[in-house]
Amino acid sequence: MNAFFSVFLKVSGFLFSILFFILVVVGISTYSNNNRLIDYFQFVDGDQKSENSIVIFNLSGPIINDKMQFSNLSNIETITPNKIRKKLEMVKKIKPQILILSIDSPGGTVSASNEIYKILINFKANNNTRVYFHTDEILASGAYWISMAGDNIYASYGSLIGSIGVRGPDWFFYDEPTSISSGLFGNTIETKNAIKVFSQNAGSSKDLLNPFREPTKNELKHLKSLIDTFYKDFIRLVSKNRSIESEILKNQIGALIYNSKQAKNSFLIDEVISLDDLIKKIIKQNKFEKYKLLENIEKKQSLLEKIFIDFNKNKEEAYLRSSICSKLKTNLVSIYSLEYVGC
Repeated sequence: MNAFFSVFLKVSGFLFSILFFILVVVGISTYSNNNRLIDYFQFVDGDQKSENSIVIFNLSGPIINDKMQFSNLSNIETITPNKIRKKLEMVKKIKPQILILSIDSPGGTVSASNEIYKILINFKANNNTRVYFHTDEILASGAYWISMAGDNIYASYGSLIGSIGVRGPDWFFYDEPTSISSGLFGNTIETKNAIKVFSQNAGSSKDLLNPFREPTKNELKHLKSLIDTFYKDFIRLVSKNRSIESEILKNQIGALIYNSKQAKNSFLIDEVISLDDLIKKIIKQNKFEKYKLLENIEKKQSLLEKIFIDFNKNKEEAYLRSSICSKLKTNLVSIYSLEYVGC
């Protein structure tokens, strides 16, 4: 018996030591990552001593406000004003001649898109840097709104550009619901002869998005006026920056999505060109005999972090996507396709 306890204690001590070591490593890694730049710009090509700097700033995902952010463990990428602001502070220290925002985004909310647009305009006004936009996949809606801050817009062959429009909130009106239930296959609502719903509201139309009542004509008219206001601002912005008449934007181009060639023919972009070829073109145009190319890279996860994160990744991502979709569907000024991000 004593021998058993002796072996048990030794094995337990050994296992505890391993567990303690893992926790220490993870703790040090987390502390280290939190106390240095998670995202940074790294030298990728050229001559590190050259004063001719080109910075590539990669961005992808829906454009949302910082208050709509969720867990950092999520693999769902987003573009937010705060993220842009922080990264541009790093760009300022580099003092590049050229900044390329390589962006793939279906758009986002008007408020976030407009704020990022203003951040970029302010950056250009206070720095001797030319700003170019480039997309490999999609530059639409709110992302196109942001690109109006650039000096030029480029796109790779096969990419999608456009969706110059504004959409309002989505909600469902369950006419005469009788029961609501949840089960193995999701939530169900049965309707027949109405169900009374009581809510405490002060002010006419305070419960506008209540799914158990039909919106009035005045409420729909009011919502339409709000959307039209943002749409006019969007049209005005594109018309001014792309030198396209407003009537052409509204009646001919509309809010459709175009491939890169169609977008070029409609003057929505300046050229169909790959990112690599664009960099070569910039070097040639500026007569850079020497240059240095820097690009932002995301934080690389350690093996231990991947193990812990992947354990609950699927469950968490499903929850986060549901939360993001719920917020965006009821956002009054979403200006991108919810279907694109799986909502």
